[in-house]
Amino acid sequence: MRTETHVQQQALAEESFEIPTPAAPIESAVSAADIARSEQNILQWMQYLPTDCVKTMIRMGWDITT
Repeated sequence: MRTETHVQQQALAEESFEIPTPAAPIESAVSAADIARSEQNILQWMQYLPTDCVKTMIRMGWDITT
């Protein structure tokens, strides 16, 4: 095992990532078309992504903004 590789992995494991909060709540600007697109996005993602990944994407608002 190479020491420098282990140190890099350990540094990345210790780094924390924060998800930024949107300036305005997404719900305030959601239309019926946005909701329909959101449902389609989620159904599509659920076919090939793990559940925790889909939940994170929804929490970040990607189902509506994508």
